[in-house]
Amino acid sequence: MTSEVLFKGKTVEQAVLNACQQLEIKEESLNYEVVTRGSTGIFGLVGARKAQIRVFIQEKQEDRGLYPDGSGSQSNLAEAEDTSEASLSEPARIGKEALGKIAAGITPGTSVRTRDKGRRINYQIEGGRAGVLIGKRGQTLEAIQYLVEKVVNRNSRERVRVSIDVGGYLAKKRQNLENLAARTAQKAKKNGKPATIGQLNAHDRRIVHLALKDDIEVLTKSVGNGYLRKLRVMPKKRRNNLKRGPKRPD
Repeated sequence: MTSEVLFKGKTVEQAVLNACQQLEIKEESLNYEVVTRGSTGIFGLVGARKAQIRVFIQEKQEDRGLYPDGSGSQSNLAEAEDTSEASLSEPARIGKEALGKIAAGITPGTSVRTRDKGRRINYQIEGGRAGVLIGKRGQTLEAIQYLVEKVVNRNSRERVRVSIDVGGYLAKKRQNLENLAARTAQKAKKNGKPATIGQLNAHDRRIVHLALKDDIEVLTKSVGNGYLRKLRVMPKKRRNNLKRGPKRPD
């Protein structure tokens, strides 16, 4: 019986060395094939890809307990292989690697969880200093998301949307924006004139638009130029016959 285990390294040579050390066998006795040769990516930071080899372990090696973690337990074999990454699509895996390097470069001790939905990929950064990753008004996180989305879509035929969250920040931000939308709409209806929310990016403006789309008493409109634009909430005009009282006799 033959089992297969994946090993990684910055280069194929490093992956082979890792396999030999963990399996405690010499390189000339290692039966493997190259899965990916890896690449350095952009400036060694974005889009870098580790080399990966597939090692074939014969039954006699299993009998000696030569498993990647050195425990001799077959139940640990799957843990040597990044099964979560193996199940990801190519864009999701590339984005995860890029995000992992960027996050680790900003604050140590981070890891990335991925939820691959095909044309939409959600990444969750865990560990590290969340405040540093988010930045003032979420600007650092927004910049990271923009960069990772560019990397993911570089060789993709169809556009893939990327969402990156840190410590539930996006969910809290959405709730705050929806509350702000409700307050602004109430103000516009009460005063009978437009109320404005300033300096929102396209994603945040969309949240406000959607939050008020079912309110039949107001309209929303983006105004201004540039990436950060204002959003105007306008009360709908009432029909004239509703404003008029009963018609007086001549």
